[in-house]
Amino acid sequence: MTEERDDAVSRSEPPEAGRYYAELVSPRSGGELSVAELQEAMNEGARKSQRLVGVVSEPAGPGLILVWDQEGFISG
Repeated sequence: MTEERDDAVSRSEPPEAGRYYAELVSPRSGGELSVAELQEAMNEGARKSQRLVGVVSEPAGPGLILVWDQEGFISG
């Protein structure tokens, strides 16, 4: 059963973004991600009225995954 599920997951397209959106930000030069590249990605999200709610290191590379809330404020 697990093997069938894994095969289905690996063949499927990424799910449609809902409230939250994960964006992979990779370095353009192939080296490390620069602060300017990160700032550019953050500014683009802000222009779209998205709110940054999380940042995760890319497990397989030098980039970052930015997690955006596309619908509203996070209260807490």
